[in-house]
Amino acid sequence: MTRPAPLTLGALTLAALLPAALLPTATASAARSQPAQPAGTAQAAQPLPPTDLAVSAEATRAHLADAALELDFDPAAATRLTRQARRDAAPLLSALNAADPASARAVSAALTRAETAARQQDPAALARARADAWTALLRGSLGALERAVLAADAPAARQWLAVREYRVASSLTRLNADATAAAEALAAGTLAPQAALSAIRSDLLDAYQARLNDALRDLQLSQQRGFRTLAAEQQALAAGYFRILAPAYAGQRGQAATQSLQADLNALPGSLARVTQQLGDFRAAPLSARDIRARASQVTRFLSLVPVEYARGVNETGPAPTVQREVEINEARTFLSGAQSALADLTPLLPATQARTLTGDLNTLAADLSQTALNAHVPGAADVQRRVDTQLTALRAAFPADWQRAEPGADLDVIRRQLDAVVAAAAAHDWTAAETARLDAYALLESGTEARIAVFNPDLKTRLEDLLWNGHSPRGLAELIRARADDRAFQTTRAALQTTLADVARILGTEVAPAAVATNAGIIVFREGLEAVLILAALMGSLRRQDVRHLRRPMWLGAAGAFAATAATWYALQGALGLLGRYGEKLEAVVSLIAIGVLLLIMNWFFHQVYWTDRMAAFQKHKHELTRGPGSAALRVQWWGLAVLGFTSVYREGFETVLFLQSLALQAGAATVLSGTAVGLGSVLAIGAAVFRLQAKLPMKKLLVWTGMLICAVLGVMVGNTVHTLQLVGWLPVHPLPVTLPASLGLWLGLHGTWEGVALQAASVTAVIGSFFAAEAIKERDLNRRRAGHTPANT
Repeated sequence: MTRPAPLTLGALTLAALLPAALLPTATASAARSQPAQPAGTAQAAQPLPPTDLAVSAEATRAHLADAALELDFDPAAATRLTRQARRDAAPLLSALNAADPASARAVSAALTRAETAARQQDPAALARARADAWTALLRGSLGALERAVLAADAPAARQWLAVREYRVASSLTRLNADATAAAEALAAGTLAPQAALSAIRSDLLDAYQARLNDALRDLQLSQQRGFRTLAAEQQALAAGYFRILAPAYAGQRGQAATQSLQADLNALPGSLARVTQQLGDFRAAPLSARDIRARASQVTRFLSLVPVEYARGVNETGPAPTVQREVEINEARTFLSGAQSALADLTPLLPATQARTLTGDLNTLAADLSQTALNAHVPGAADVQRRVDTQLTALRAAFPADWQRAEPGADLDVIRRQLDAVVAAAAAHDWTAAETARLDAYALLESGTEARIAVFNPDLKTRLEDLLWNGHSPRGLAELIRARADDRAFQTTRAALQTTLADVARILGTEVAPAAVATNAGIIVFREGLEAVLILAALMGSLRRQDVRHLRRPMWLGAAGAFAATAATWYALQGALGLLGRYGEKLEAVVSLIAIGVLLLIMNWFFHQVYWTDRMAAFQKHKHELTRGPGSAALRVQWWGLAVLGFTSVYREGFETVLFLQSLALQAGAATVLSGTAVGLGSVLAIGAAVFRLQAKLPMKKLLVWTGMLICAVLGVMVGNTVHTLQLVGWLPVHPLPVTLPASLGLWLGLHGTWEGVALQAASVTAVIGSFFAAEAIKERDLNRRRAGHTPANT
């Protein structure tokens, strides 16, 4: 009689004795794969539905894992299971042989070794064989997937993408769906094959490198604990995962280095130190700047939560600390594991010495916390807090300033992960873990995000609390946990929370409209650049005669120097503000206030009587003094004076522009601001060419007035966003409007639903426009007095 599942009493006994983290995740897949097709059936040669490749792969993996569990209890059953694994692999091997014959041969050879090891009752050889078979399957499926994507064969790409592996999932990590999204976009025709391939490779190589790091870490742990069979499996896994990454490694380090590292991986564990050194700063799928900041934030955020959870789980009332609540200790270990995983992604980007020190400190803490499970040694809560504080200080000193820029959505990301943990724990009927994860999510929400959202949208705060506690439509998580509800109810509430958290992100300004920021940057650059062009044109207007034309050259050189100085000022301010990046929204608020103050002062067209006319008169007076120097003795002074005049007339505008752009860069990043800057600068250069060609024919004052109107609109947006930021950090009170404004108005126009924001926006724009008309009225009054003969000179 055929058994319904190949997991026997011996396997169950071993599964109960081994740590869960060291067991292969196979039995569920094995159950889904039953019954397997007999060997040699026609099914292996038939076209496969999208899921059959994955089913064949997982069934093969599951039966090999079950064979390893059976080997010490029932060798005959273990041998039968290895044969069953080969039958399970037949459909996949048939497809793989057509796509990647070399990988198909490697899988077949590994399956043969697995059967031989089972017959000989050699658990270490069986462990190595099944690791080789699995990684060869992954390597072949990746090659077949790449060919299918480049051929724009979406159905085949879907089939091969299903045969993959993810990063190890925990309550702090979610599966990356980038590859799946790219495959679907390829099928829909919205993504080109090359772009889809890039996204898929980035996702899969990132997962396989994470698995390689996990295998090396588990190999070291297995060696320390004397687990010979597990060590053999982790060595084979590490070597197999590297074979998948080898093309990327060879592209960065060369073929000789690749062969050397592969040899050291085959010689593990004795060569572990050399392997770690050779991997060094290698990264198969480079992280984006946003990903780097996210990982850095995760390291410090997760690590800071370790002592919080640990303190809840220990009892220090006796002579020595003891474990009081194991679930809390597990949460501390989970957060620490999350910090280790995020740091592993960053260590290739850090100096080797720092990386080893930081990683070693976290590994030591993890080893100490793992001993609490055996009650061998339970560190005190104060000791754990002290060690974590020391490590956080070292991490912040080691991470570059740009990595530590505040990510406004970082807390929301952690909350989302905790909510995923609630759903996962509920699905496993671990109600204690589900409640702990729910309380952690709420504590993090209450400590910052909820307090901020309450002042902008009280209804949204109420909705969040209902979903996390005892709401009815849909039911809150607390009620669902008490009622031991089914998976569908948890999924419904989780979906509602996802939508609500997206609304929170929009209202709190964690999302910006890059096009709006780029547009504002372009307007600022165009406005300030146009003023510099017109000043230069006016200064050079009287230097068109042949006898003084040579005096233009020092002014041009001074202007060029000002342009270079402006670029240097941009990088200097970026560096200075980057050092303060950890202050996040408070830094943005201060810089925005300074930018607004300067912008109000230099709105030259309201004060054109004092600013434009008098400023140009001063420039012209200085120029005439320089061009009419007393003979040849003053030529050098004259040359340098004109160069300085050209420099100051341009750099003053450049400095103001850089200051304004820093405020925008803190909102949306330098890349977005620089894209708008490029458009604005191009427009200035085009206008500049026309100005110097036409000069007197251009209506310079009208140009200033029209661009002044644009800068006035930018001022209104900056004031609105700055007021919003001041309210977020608690520096201004908040009184909501009686109506709810669309989030898009906040993204594009700086209009947020508070009386303070709208009133100050209106006041700033009114002050600017009123100042213009006041200046015009004063001008008209003085003109009328002169006409009437009432000037001060005649009275």
